[in-house]
Amino acid sequence: MADTMISFSNSNLQNFLSNDELKALCPHAFKDEPTNPNVSGKYIQANTMTVINDLAKLGWYPVQAKQCRAKKNSSGIRSFHMIALQNPDIKILRNGEVDAYPQIILTNSHDGFNSFKFMLGIFRLVCSNGLVVCDNQMVNMTIRHINYTFDELRRIVAQAIEQVPEIVNTMNKMKNVELSHNEKMEIAKEMFKIRKGYDENDNVQVDEETLEDILTPVREEDKADDLWTVFNICQEKMIKGGFSATGKNNKARKQRGITSIKKDMDYNQRLWGVASRYLAAA
Repeated sequence: MADTMISFSNSNLQNFLSNDELKALCPHAFKDEPTNPNVSGKYIQANTMTVINDLAKLGWYPVQAKQCRAKKNSSGIRSFHMIALQNPDIKILRNGEVDAYPQIILTNSHDGFNSFKFMLGIFRLVCSNGLVVCDNQMVNMTIRHINYTFDELRRIVAQAIEQVPEIVNTMNKMKNVELSHNEKMEIAKEMFKIRKGYDENDNVQVDEETLEDILTPVREEDKADDLWTVFNICQEKMIKGGFSATGKNNKARKQRGITSIKKDMDYNQRLWGVASRYLAAA
């Protein structure tokens, strides 16, 4: 199996969100005032668009944006939102062709409950699916609004870029780990438990039909038994849904996609953790 490699090259800007498109998808990113009327008088508002514009100076442009559904409570309007950004000059190649793009995932809110948080992701072209691969090495990639500076942002972007070769190396190692049918079923079970909110050590029975449906590839390119492919098959099903699972009444129900930003990101990180543990044990 050919190794995946990282490429740094000059490319034209395309398929990035304009400010108008970004505002339509994520108006909270443009807020200049806190959405929580109860924030402290010491609270300093740092506009998400300031960060997005500064990231553009560093070569990273928005490709995806979404926000929590507007819901008013005693703390004002929830304003948590997520922006995914790509650098057109940094690509992940396979057999000489672009296979994926690294992404910087930015989350923020203007209600006083969140700092700017940055995570590393991978966007696979074949399935238009994003993976969040943040691990323990990147947990400190946050900036409080009061401490935001361009230099601090530049440091975090440099830190993220430094992680990309390591992620690509991990991808290649996963591609070289062949799994038995039983191992594939166990991985699917562990990921299904995450989707259903169970802890890693919870003893949960999952019927074989559900696991087989999870492991059924959506596309021809994913018909393989290596750890990287199996992980991607399961991750896509856990996030996008579309597989059937048997409930308490023994009736199979089609599972829906995850719409919550925080659940999407939390599940993604935990799913990556499952694959990483299998790689470490290989």
